[in-house]
Amino acid sequence: MAGVEALARWRHPVRGMVAPDNFIAVAEQHGLIGALTEWVLTDTFAQARAWRETGLQLKVAVNVSMADLVTLDFPEKVLAAAEAAGIRPFDITLEVTESRLMHDPVAPLDILTRLRLKRVGLSIDDFGTGYSNLAQLKNIPFNELKLDRSFIQGAARNPVSRDILESTVELAKKLSMTVVAEGVETREDWDLVATLGCDLAQGYFIARPMPGDDIPVWLKTWRTP
Repeated sequence: MAGVEALARWRHPVRGMVAPDNFIAVAEQHGLIGALTEWVLTDTFAQARAWRETGLQLKVAVNVSMADLVTLDFPEKVLAAAEAAGIRPFDITLEVTESRLMHDPVAPLDILTRLRLKRVGLSIDDFGTGYSNLAQLKNIPFNELKLDRSFIQGAARNPVSRDILESTVELAKKLSMTVVAEGVETREDWDLVATLGCDLAQGYFIARPMPGDDIPVWLKTWRTP
């Protein structure tokens, strides 16, 4: 196990568990996404510190909004939160959804470059859903590429999908990027992404989302498939 991705969930007293699809856009529309991102970062780093105190050193990934990436002091806020929790910058990965980034890749370039210079990891999330302009992507300092689940699921039984997946992995490797396969839900998916050279995998085949405090207990019983 290399690390975890922080997932925001809203435990509503009446509606129960509210998925991020139902509140992230609202937060962005009303200027609240910055405060939400800061809360997620602070909470995630505190959890990482709690794990470390039990001897468990894990990298943590957090999704950020395009609104965060046009805020000039965003890198300083990330590093201040990490320092307060005693978390090393290179143990942090910030994920940016590809489809949103491609609308205007120039605006956040300064913010992303400053983060990368501070050794914070940067990941293109859901790669393959945004019809990327590769000429633009080469200018953005990402070190990780997360393949969307639509690339993974069914590829073991579909030669065309497998070829596309294999070519994308090869491209990322040539760019010296770490490749993460999302949506790995079956042993078939796991075996395929391992065969094709993906560096990391995440998905229900490995574990379903769980509260941070449950991870040390789960890890004691988990074995590499």
